Amino acid sequence: MNSYKTITKESIPILVSLLFVYTATSKVYDWEGTRAALYNQVFPVWMAEGLLWGLPLLEIAVGGILLSNRWRAKGMWFSLLMMVGFSLYLGLVIMQVFDRVPCSCGGVFSGMGWELHLVVNLAIVSLIGFWLAKCRTPAARQSIEGLK
Repeated sequence: MNSYKTITKESIPILVSLLFVYTATSKVYDWEGTRAALYNQVFPVWMAEGLLWGLPLLEIAVGGILLSNRWRAKGMWFSLLMMVGFSLYLGLVIMQVFDRVPCSCGGVFSGMGWELHLVVNLAIVSLIGFWLAKCRTPAARQSIEGLK
């Protein structure tokens, strides 16, 4: 019963969920550090304040959605959107599109440079893409049809 497809179908969303819950927890645990890091980014202050509150809530919500069989496919699509968006931001930082290079992320990712962080993000994007391509469940088909 524990075929490769079943293990893949269950483990990738759990790993992505753990990633989101970990990043949310690390942001909340080091609230002042997170605030300082967000205010040091290249976007406006009003956006930093919104992200300070919104990102941990969104990450926890998506982490929970990924654990629900009913909502998992939509959660994976939303995870893909979030990870691609952040990867694009990392790419812009690496290409020095901005006037200055902001500080890096917190938690376990704080020791990484921007390039390595982008590689990790793209690996996660690849896992999510693999799951979406290979785990074609009725819920996944509904998610795809809902995007049309």
